[in-house]
Amino acid sequence: MDGVPALKKDWVVTQASFDLLLRQLDPDRERAGEKYEQVRQKLTKFFQWRGCATPEEFADRTLDRAARRLGDGTAVPGQEIYPFVHGIAINVLREHWKEAQKHATQSLDESPAAQHIGADPTEDRERATEQAQRERRLECLDACVNGLPPQQLKLITEYHRGEGGARIARRNALAEELRIPLNALRIRAHRIRGELETCISECTRKAGS
Repeated sequence: MDGVPALKKDWVVTQASFDLLLRQLDPDRERAGEKYEQVRQKLTKFFQWRGCATPEEFADRTLDRAARRLGDGTAVPGQEIYPFVHGIAINVLREHWKEAQKHATQSLDESPAAQHIGADPTEDRERATEQAQRERRLECLDACVNGLPPQQLKLITEYHRGEGGARIARRNALAEELRIPLNALRIRAHRIRGELETCISECTRKAGS
Protein backbone atom coordinates (compact mmCIF):
# COMPACT_ATOMS: atom_id res chain seq x y z
CA MET A 1 0.00 0.00 0.00
CA ASP A 2 2.36 2.68 -1.30
CA GLY A 3 1.76 6.20 -0.06
CA VAL A 4 0.03 5.09 3.11
CA PRO A 5 1.57 6.77 6.19
CA ALA A 6 3.05 4.50 8.84
CA LEU A 7 1.20 3.85 12.06
CA LYS A 8 1.80 6.46 14.71
CA LYS A 9 4.45 5.37 17.17
CA ASP A 10 2.58 5.87 20.41
CA TRP A 11 3.46 2.74 22.37
CA VAL A 12 6.19 3.19 24.93
CA VAL A 13 8.24 0.07 25.69
CA THR A 14 10.35 0.05 28.82
CA GLN A 15 13.20 -2.32 29.58
CA ALA A 16 11.12 -3.94 32.32
CA SER A 17 8.20 -4.69 29.99
CA PHE A 18 10.54 -6.07 27.33
CA ASP A 19 12.16 -8.33 29.93
CA LEU A 20 8.68 -9.57 30.87
CA LEU A 21 8.07 -10.50 27.25
CA LEU A 22 11.33 -12.45 27.10
CA ARG A 23 10.52 -14.28 30.35
CA GLN A 24 7.08 -15.12 29.00
CA LEU A 25 8.73 -16.68 25.97
CA ASP A 26 11.19 -18.73 28.06
CA PRO A 27 12.85 -18.40 31.49
CA ASP A 28 16.22 -19.03 29.84
CA ARG A 29 17.48 -15.79 28.28
CA GLU A 30 19.16 -17.42 25.29
CA ARG A 31 16.17 -19.62 24.43
CA ALA A 32 13.89 -16.62 24.92
CA GLY A 33 15.90 -14.74 22.31
CA GLU A 34 15.52 -17.62 19.86
CA LYS A 35 11.77 -17.82 20.46
CA TYR A 36 11.48 -14.06 20.11
CA GLU A 37 13.03 -14.35 16.65
CA GLN A 38 10.68 -17.20 15.71
CA VAL A 39 7.61 -15.20 16.76
CA ARG A 40 8.91 -12.15 14.92
CA GLN A 41 9.36 -14.16 11.73
CA LYS A 42 5.79 -15.52 11.97
CA LEU A 43 4.46 -12.01 12.48
CA THR A 44 6.49 -10.71 9.54
CA LYS A 45 4.91 -13.33 7.28
CA PHE A 46 1.48 -12.51 8.71
CA PHE A 47 1.80 -8.86 7.67
CA GLN A 48 3.59 -9.67 4.42
CA TRP A 49 0.80 -11.97 3.26
CA ARG A 50 -1.73 -9.22 3.96
CA GLY A 51 -0.03 -6.70 1.74
CA CYS A 52 1.79 -4.51 4.27
CA ALA A 53 4.67 -2.70 2.61
CA THR A 54 6.96 -2.91 5.68
CA PRO A 55 6.02 -6.20 7.40
CA GLU A 56 9.10 -6.23 9.66
CA GLU A 57 8.18 -2.86 11.13
CA PHE A 58 4.63 -4.03 11.76
CA ALA A 59 6.01 -7.15 13.46
CA ASP A 60 8.17 -4.97 15.72
CA ARG A 61 5.15 -2.78 16.49
CA THR A 62 3.14 -5.85 17.49
CA LEU A 63 5.86 -7.13 19.80
CA ASP A 64 6.22 -3.65 21.31
CA ARG A 65 2.53 -3.66 22.16
CA ALA A 66 2.70 -7.19 23.55
CA ALA A 67 5.55 -6.13 25.83
CA ARG A 68 3.68 -3.08 27.02
CA ARG A 69 0.51 -5.05 27.76
CA LEU A 70 2.53 -7.53 29.79
CA GLY A 71 4.14 -4.61 31.59
CA ASP A 72 0.67 -3.23 32.33
CA GLY A 73 -0.25 -6.51 34.04
CA THR A 74 -2.03 -8.46 31.30
CA ALA A 75 -1.88 -12.18 32.07
CA VAL A 76 -1.28 -14.67 29.27
CA PRO A 77 -3.01 -18.02 29.88
CA GLY A 78 -0.90 -21.11 29.33
CA GLN A 79 2.66 -21.31 28.05
CA GLU A 80 2.01 -20.47 24.39
CA ILE A 81 2.25 -16.72 23.82
CA TYR A 82 1.66 -16.60 20.06
CA PRO A 83 -2.19 -16.57 20.22
CA PHE A 84 -1.90 -13.54 22.50
CA VAL A 85 0.54 -11.84 20.12
CA HIS A 86 -1.52 -12.82 17.08
CA GLY A 87 -4.56 -11.07 18.54
CA ILE A 88 -2.51 -7.88 18.90
CA ALA A 89 -1.28 -8.28 15.31
CA ILE A 90 -4.88 -8.34 14.07
CA ASN A 91 -5.56 -5.04 15.85
CA VAL A 92 -2.39 -3.51 14.38
CA LEU A 93 -3.51 -4.63 10.91
CA ARG A 94 -6.97 -3.14 11.39
CA GLU A 95 -5.40 0.18 12.40
CA HIS A 96 -3.23 0.06 9.29
CA TRP A 97 -6.26 -0.47 7.06
CA LYS A 98 -8.13 2.31 8.87
CA GLU A 99 -5.17 4.65 8.40
CA ALA A 100 -5.03 3.73 4.71
CA GLN A 101 -8.70 4.59 4.33
CA LYS A 102 -8.20 7.88 6.20
CA HIS A 103 -5.25 8.72 3.96
CA ALA A 104 -7.34 8.10 0.84
CA THR A 105 -10.12 10.32 2.21
CA GLN A 106 -7.66 13.12 2.97
CA SER A 107 -6.33 12.91 -0.57
CA LEU A 108 -9.85 13.45 -1.88
CA ASP A 109 -10.38 16.35 0.52
CA GLU A 110 -7.25 18.03 -0.83
CA SER A 111 -8.48 17.84 -4.42
CA PRO A 112 -9.47 21.14 -6.18
CA ALA A 113 -13.16 20.22 -6.02
CA ALA A 114 -12.99 20.15 -2.22
CA GLN A 115 -11.16 23.43 -1.72
CA HIS A 116 -14.35 25.51 -1.50
CA ILE A 117 -15.34 23.89 1.80
CA GLY A 118 -14.84 26.30 4.71
CA ALA A 119 -12.42 25.45 7.51
CA ASP A 120 -13.75 24.55 10.94
CA PRO A 121 -12.07 26.72 13.64
CA THR A 122 -12.23 23.85 16.13
CA GLU A 123 -10.50 21.51 13.71
CA ASP A 124 -7.89 24.19 13.01
CA ARG A 125 -7.12 24.46 16.74
CA GLU A 126 -6.91 20.68 17.07
CA ARG A 127 -4.55 20.47 14.12
CA ALA A 128 -2.39 23.23 15.59
CA THR A 129 -2.24 21.37 18.92
CA GLU A 130 -1.32 18.11 17.20
CA GLN A 131 1.37 19.90 15.18
CA ALA A 132 2.84 21.41 18.34
CA GLN A 133 2.88 17.98 19.99
CA ARG A 134 4.61 16.43 16.99
CA GLU A 135 7.24 19.19 16.96
CA ARG A 136 7.80 18.80 20.72
CA ARG A 137 8.22 15.04 20.30
CA LEU A 138 10.71 15.52 17.46
CA GLU A 139 12.74 17.91 19.61
CA CYS A 140 12.75 15.36 22.43
CA LEU A 141 13.69 12.59 20.01
CA ASP A 142 16.67 14.61 18.84
CA ALA A 143 17.76 15.33 22.41
CA CYS A 144 17.38 11.70 23.54
CA VAL A 145 19.18 10.27 20.51
CA ASN A 146 22.07 12.71 20.96
CA GLY A 147 22.25 11.65 24.61
CA LEU A 148 22.96 8.02 23.73
CA PRO A 149 26.47 6.64 24.25
CA PRO A 150 28.38 6.53 20.93
CA GLN A 151 28.22 2.72 20.61
CA GLN A 152 24.47 2.63 21.20
CA LEU A 153 23.92 5.52 18.80
CA LYS A 154 25.87 3.74 16.08
CA LEU A 155 23.99 0.47 16.64
CA ILE A 156 20.50 1.96 16.55
CA THR A 157 21.35 4.19 13.57
CA GLU A 158 22.79 1.34 11.52
CA TYR A 159 19.99 -0.99 12.58
CA HIS A 160 17.26 1.25 11.16
CA ARG A 161 19.11 2.53 8.11
CA GLY A 162 17.85 1.65 4.64
CA GLU A 163 14.75 -0.19 3.49
CA GLY A 164 13.75 -3.67 2.40
CA GLY A 165 16.58 -5.96 1.38
CA ALA A 166 19.22 -3.29 1.94
CA ARG A 167 18.15 -2.92 5.57
CA ILE A 168 18.23 -6.69 6.12
CA ALA A 169 21.71 -6.93 4.58
CA ARG A 170 22.93 -4.05 6.74
CA ARG A 171 21.62 -5.71 9.90
CA ASN A 172 23.33 -8.98 9.00
CA ALA A 173 26.59 -7.11 8.41
CA LEU A 174 26.23 -5.28 11.72
CA ALA A 175 25.67 -8.56 13.57
CA GLU A 176 28.82 -9.99 11.96
CA GLU A 177 30.77 -6.86 12.88
CA LEU A 178 29.69 -7.16 16.51
CA ARG A 179 30.20 -10.95 16.41
CA ILE A 180 26.75 -11.68 17.81
CA PRO A 181 23.75 -13.62 16.41
CA LEU A 182 21.13 -11.61 14.53
CA ASN A 183 18.49 -12.24 17.20
CA ALA A 184 20.89 -10.87 19.85
CA LEU A 185 21.35 -7.75 17.72
CA ARG A 186 17.57 -7.32 17.51
CA ILE A 187 17.27 -7.64 21.28
CA ARG A 188 19.97 -4.99 21.78
CA ALA A 189 18.25 -2.65 19.33
CA HIS A 190 14.91 -3.28 21.02
CA ARG A 191 16.38 -2.36 24.41
CA ILE A 192 17.86 0.86 23.06
CA ARG A 193 14.55 1.70 21.41
CA GLY A 194 12.79 1.11 24.71
CA GLU A 195 15.22 3.42 26.51
CA LEU A 196 14.64 6.08 23.85
CA GLU A 197 10.87 5.81 24.18
CA THR A 198 11.12 6.21 27.95
CA CYS A 199 13.40 9.23 27.51
CA ILE A 200 11.10 10.81 24.90
CA SER A 201 7.98 10.28 27.03
CA GLU A 202 9.62 11.86 30.06
CA CYS A 203 10.91 14.74 27.93
CA THR A 204 7.54 15.47 26.32
CA ARG A 205 5.80 15.20 29.70
CA LYS A 206 8.12 17.83 31.18
CA ALA A 207 7.83 20.03 28.11
CA GLY A 208 4.05 19.92 28.29
CA SER A 209 3.80 20.63 32.02
